Amino acid sequence: MKPTYTKNGIGQKTSLIDVKENEVIRNKRSIPWVRLEEGLRASGCPLCEIALKSCRKHLNSLLYEYVNDVSVRKNLHSSFGFCNHHAWLAKEVEHELSSDGQHFGTLHESVLHGELRMLGEASAITRTTKQKQIAAKKKSMDPVVLQLVKTMEPQGECLLCASSRHTEEFYASQFVLMYSDEEFRNLFEAENLLMCRPHFLSIIREAHDPAAIDYFLHQQTIKLQHLYDRLKLFLEKHDVRYQHEPHGKEWTSWLETLEHFSCKPGIDRLWDHHQ
Repeated sequence: MKPTYTKNGIGQKTSLIDVKENEVIRNKRSIPWVRLEEGLRASGCPLCEIALKSCRKHLNSLLYEYVNDVSVRKNLHSSFGFCNHHAWLAKEVEHELSSDGQHFGTLHESVLHGELRMLGEASAITRTTKQKQIAAKKKSMDPVVLQLVKTMEPQGECLLCASSRHTEEFYASQFVLMYSDEEFRNLFEAENLLMCRPHFLSIIREAHDPAAIDYFLHQQTIKLQHLYDRLKLFLEKHDVRYQHEPHGKEWTSWLETLEHFSCKPGIDRLWDHHQ
């Protein structure tokens, strides 16, 4: 297959293969590569690891530096605070900052005030409507209730959920960019790494090169087969005939299976966003 060429800045032809190689080299000097390498040196799904660390850093930054930022407040108003998971994660980060809750409290003070104002407006509308209905001898308030519910429902997504999703999408593209790099492959093919199913699918969505798709499919098949074999052995050892046999790596296979299908704790199920 003949390489495709493009002209560089001085009119010389450059192979698109060379362009990609140069992009890989530049990328290995960047912060994303450092984050990617950290994830690849952990166990389990590397993209889960990257997303969790990134989210915690983002939350630390929000609580420490951006509690009075107008855009942050605006986003919190539209979503009425964080989602359940990120709200309780904020509590942990607040403790790590040696804070007594001041950061979180400052960030949510105006959100809480806005909630009170909204309730006051809702009460005023309800009283006015009720008086009109009494005069007209009507009992139903369904249209008013529907309007109140619509007004009070969150209009925006949790700030950290949105940030985490963007992080995961970006790093999925980084996996595809780096797949042909030898150092990346040595790390990615380590025995203790296995992409969770949602993040594996996100990488496949980003991969338009058949060679990249083939590589990731091949690696995922090998590792899932190993996991399946260990899970089978784990179940077999529950038979009374094997009860005295020593426990090995197979004893964590059920937890690895859990992580494979549902991600590490604290990661949203990505396939929900593609339905």
